[in-house]
Amino acid sequence: MIDEQVRANVLRAVDSLKDELVQLLCDIVRIPSVPATPVDSGSSDIAEGVSGETQVNHFLKPVMESFGLETDLWEVEKGRANLVGIWRGQGGGRSLILNGHVDVVPPGPPEKWTVAGPWSGEIIDGKIYGRGSTDMKGGIAAAIIAVKALVKAGYRPKGDVLIQCVVGEEHHETSAGVGAVLERGYRADAAIVCEPSTPPDKLSINTASPGIVVMYIRVIGKATHTSNRHELIRAGGRGAAVGVSAIDKTFLVYQALAKLEEEWGQTKRHPAYIHPGHFVLFPVAIQGGDVTSGYIPDECSMTYIIWYPPQDTPESVAEEIQAHLARLAQTDPWLRENPPEVYVLFSQPAFETSHEEPICKAAAAASEAVFDKPASLYGSAFDCDAGWIRKAGIPTIVVGPGNPELAHGFNECIDIQNVLDAARLYAMTIVEWCGI
Repeated sequence: MIDEQVRANVLRAVDSLKDELVQLLCDIVRIPSVPATPVDSGSSDIAEGVSGETQVNHFLKPVMESFGLETDLWEVEKGRANLVGIWRGQGGGRSLILNGHVDVVPPGPPEKWTVAGPWSGEIIDGKIYGRGSTDMKGGIAAAIIAVKALVKAGYRPKGDVLIQCVVGEEHHETSAGVGAVLERGYRADAAIVCEPSTPPDKLSINTASPGIVVMYIRVIGKATHTSNRHELIRAGGRGAAVGVSAIDKTFLVYQALAKLEEEWGQTKRHPAYIHPGHFVLFPVAIQGGDVTSGYIPDECSMTYIIWYPPQDTPESVAEEIQAHLARLAQTDPWLRENPPEVYVLFSQPAFETSHEEPICKAAAAASEAVFDKPASLYGSAFDCDAGWIRKAGIPTIVVGPGNPELAHGFNECIDIQNVLDAARLYAMTIVEWCGI
């Protein structure tokens, strides 16, 4: 139970920094931090060719130092650097990571940003607009202000608090980002990844996330002149002796996997996910044929993204899909002799943390202290660096401001009050978890 006077002091300190929080978030949204894309910083202190994501960290380093944090800013690749802010505890308490990524996805055509520009950091109707506002610079700003508020209120935690600002999350460059940070020794007794919480409740405590597998499926056919199409499809035609459309056979694969996705809606369940059907597999790219070639295509491929539940593994998911396609191949003479080729391009681990874990209980107690109602615990809608942190043996949850439905979209924005509430929640969780 958090002491009522401590609660009041902490919330008052956070609220007093609201203007500073807003300014900080606007400032970092205005830095175009698409991974590995150099931008002009306008500063003689930053070397030419440094990526925008690194420039966010150059900006945040003195911000953290201004209220007493130690910082470590180091380059992991040319022009790309991670940042960790360290608030040393008194000793005798549990340590905590507040993790966020500073990179963002490209904004797309500027003309599609109809409310405010992607790098504007403009405030309209209580919301800050710009790429990365929700995903996830809002969470980073809230974490920094939470720690500053505790310093301002005169408190010092018993355990260390680490603010990790990592590169490379959006493109799953784990070795450059969170993996490099963990390898450098920045670990703790628990972690909060400050990604936006999954609706329906704002700032819900997300105790699980799906994993992801990116899979490439190649189907081969047999090329022939397009004038021979009738031989392939008409009764009495010579069929595969003349040619086979790889696109036709790819449609069979697509239909089989669409059926499997439908089955997953009932068979892939997890208690952290309220509604069935969260775990899916679908194509994000299809390539095959050439309109100028004049021949029936002999190759077609699809790239699939697969969201799988925490109880599965990338290996088990790949085996399930390969077995499903093997059964399909037995139903088609061509595919029986020329089965689809399946390659796993990438995978990211899912994670789950028991509601009985102390960090879940501490965050829930902090949430109730801030919002005067029981905490909501759900599964996260998306994968993030939480999977890697949990895989490293650190109990992890995802809690943060913003609406995931706005992430990666045009007119991305974040509600200022939501960011302030996140800062209040982080500060109270530090009190509850680390002790003061």
